[in-house]
Amino acid sequence: MDTSRMLHLKELSTNQIFALFSQSEKLKEIAVNFYDTMERALVRSQVVDLVNHYDIGKVIDVFEIFGGYVNKSFGIYVEKDGERHEYFVRKYKKGITEKEIMLEHSMIECAIANGLTIAAGLIHTKEGHTFVKMPEQLNGTSQDRYYAIYEYLSGEDKYTWVTPYLTDKEYASSAEVLATFHNSTRNFDPKGLERVEPKIMEFLPTLKQTFRDYAEQDLTGNQFHDYFVKNLDDILKVIDLTVESIPEEAINKMPMNPIHCDLHPGNFKYENEQAVGIFDFDWAKIDLRLFDLGLGLVYFCSSWEPESDGVLRIDKCAVFLDAYQKKLQELGGLPPLNETEIQCLPAMIQAGNIYLINWAVAAYYPEILNLNVYEYTAYLSHQVKLMRYIEAHKAEIAEMARSIAVTEKCPA
Repeated sequence: MDTSRMLHLKELSTNQIFALFSQSEKLKEIAVNFYDTMERALVRSQVVDLVNHYDIGKVIDVFEIFGGYVNKSFGIYVEKDGERHEYFVRKYKKGITEKEIMLEHSMIECAIANGLTIAAGLIHTKEGHTFVKMPEQLNGTSQDRYYAIYEYLSGEDKYTWVTPYLTDKEYASSAEVLATFHNSTRNFDPKGLERVEPKIMEFLPTLKQTFRDYAEQDLTGNQFHDYFVKNLDDILKVIDLTVESIPEEAINKMPMNPIHCDLHPGNFKYENEQAVGIFDFDWAKIDLRLFDLGLGLVYFCSSWEPESDGVLRIDKCAVFLDAYQKKLQELGGLPPLNETEIQCLPAMIQAGNIYLINWAVAAYYPEILNLNVYEYTAYLSHQVKLMRYIEAHKAEIAEMARSIAVTEKCPA
């Protein structure tokens, strides 16, 4: 073999390999920094392009707000006529439909016009629209993304959905805000708009097959998947029990109303133990108002502390529920919970909890390679523990609900 014109592939020594490895680490760091820098520059450019659709001035600064899971949020400073102003920008999640955004925005404006004074108002474009659609190019394909600009709410971001340790005054104030929102939208006309997601009592039965499909994936050894499969039978049984506990004749006696559908302390701002701002209405829809309350109690009143993880703090539920009832009585529009709703509250709290089990599962499996398995297993295990706690303490929850004075009854 004449090797004079061939490339000799020599074996590298350990020291040579280590030197190349060190260089590759530097290249990796350079690539990551380059990607992050380009992403930040792109996002800022998108915000500048967005603001050009509005008559609010020139962008001075853009800050990304962390904490959300599906949408991207930004705080921006603009300057107009020599004055500096601040606004909140939302970049909506992929896959949301234009009609869902229209429903959310019309609901917010209805609520603000009818008494919910602490919600962030929408800024209208030069053409009078409440959102902007802008295309994104990726790998030769174009996808529309939706943006909206809101007033920037004052107050403090004191809590998140996993740190719901409010004072009793803050629990009561938050409940009063929910009551005010429900009351202010009681006559809302959706004009045919609705969310893609079905109403909760239609949605729950469909989750059984959805969960089975996820469980059948060949992912043995994945911590989240193994935990989910281990607890699947119990989850399916609780779904059946919850649906059976809220029969159609009960549903017919419970008011349908616009609901927030993501009511947790991280979506409020507080000042001097009072809720002074509420935001993130992008899950809002028309559904049983009791579901909004049940989901809110799961969010606000379950413990995340290691020694009590998954415990429903029934005493805090009582504070929240009592304030909600009294505020509706004071407002004199939408009646407080009726007898049927009081009876169904324990099951509806469980429905809210199952809704969050679905959130964890539906978020994790499609993005399994991009999400932290330990983080999402913690979310799922919290809701499963809470599921078992609710089932074991339904009598106590029911007694708490009955103890709250129903000062005005709807026909039941």
